[in-house]
Amino acid sequence: MAILARRFIIISLIFVIFALLMAAAVANTDRATSGWRNGAIDACVFHPGLNCMASR
Repeated sequence: MAILARRFIIISLIFVIFALLMAAAVANTDRATSGWRNGAIDACVFHPGLNCMASR
């Protein structure tokens, strides 16, 4: 019974770590999304001279 409890705790901790990493990835609001607004992704990708980060 102790082995089963130990395995359950290990699996639970792995799932908790995975859930925290996924929550951090989803809640990351510092991503640069300005290139996707108004269909401007092609201008940001194909014209490297443009400063697409300044439009935030």
